[in-house]
Amino acid sequence: MSSENNLISSKQGALGILTLDRATHLNALSLEMIQGITAQLEQWRHDHNIQAILINSNSAKAFCAGGDIRYLYESYQNDSTDYQGYFASEYTMLTTIRQFTKPIIVFLDGYVLGGGFGLAQACHIVVSSEKSRFAMPETAIGFFPDVAATHFLSRLDDIGVYMALTGEQISSSDALYLDLIDYHVPSERLVALQEALVANEHLNQAVIEQIVFGFITHPVESELRQRADSIHQHFAYESLAEIEQSLANETDPLAQAWAHHLFKILKQRSLVAKQTSLKLQWIGRSLSLEQCMQLERDLQDIWFEHGDFIEGVRALIIDKDKQPKWQSHSSALTEILDNLTATA
Repeated sequence: MSSENNLISSKQGALGILTLDRATHLNALSLEMIQGITAQLEQWRHDHNIQAILINSNSAKAFCAGGDIRYLYESYQNDSTDYQGYFASEYTMLTTIRQFTKPIIVFLDGYVLGGGFGLAQACHIVVSSEKSRFAMPETAIGFFPDVAATHFLSRLDDIGVYMALTGEQISSSDALYLDLIDYHVPSERLVALQEALVANEHLNQAVIEQIVFGFITHPVESELRQRADSIHQHFAYESLAEIEQSLANETDPLAQAWAHHLFKILKQRSLVAKQTSLKLQWIGRSLSLEQCMQLERDLQDIWFEHGDFIEGVRALIIDKDKQPKWQSHSSALTEILDNLTATA
């Protein structure tokens, strides 16, 4: 077993185990963690004794709460382009995971947010406990859902739009309903599942799934499934103004409080972040995974100059005044986004 860069790597049987080890930051992905994951996978790629990989967390609260947004903020404020290097490394990691020839299983047990959500989605077999809460909360900091969310959320159509714009958390039951996870295993059974994987000498994808199947349980009913009709009613529009107006005009007593809660949230968010997130969700429906990721990368490299990320992080993380001064419009960003999406 070795511990380095807030990662713990070990070999147990035919299983290589990578444990996120930054619990004090809810395992927010530092650049060193991202590069460490990629490097360890490359090392295990050629290790014939390793047949499969498990990625998990040492935190009782979170699998991963996202990217290291403070690092990104400070990089930009220090007139460095290191933030671009961070995103490039993160997307290299995601591609390495997706294309890895050995099966990669991930255990989710706690918060799965932003970059952590993207990391989980890149894995081949996704197992979650009842403790997990999922969200892409980027619009709250003046950003847009990235790490391939343009692809994996857009496949959910109106529900993807709802998640991208509001950043609302969903449960493991919701995630299973949406096929964002593959299996639901009780938190108290994850250790036993890991032991069962370690005990098996032949760990191909079919064998792993057969082992996992012996541990699954049916979670409680999805609340989001019960809200699906209301979500479709309000989030099927292509324009942000129509979505917000629809929420504001909800008259059904059973849905009114929920709709007005979402309307209030959206009115607090960055306009350019909302508009961009909505456009990406619509465009992403007709793009491949690779095209979606390239579009996100192109946007990331110019967003700090033209978007609201820096102001959002300042208000919510740095100064904590919770009074962001969002842009009313970004003509430069609109033009850039139009050009990028026209060639996607």
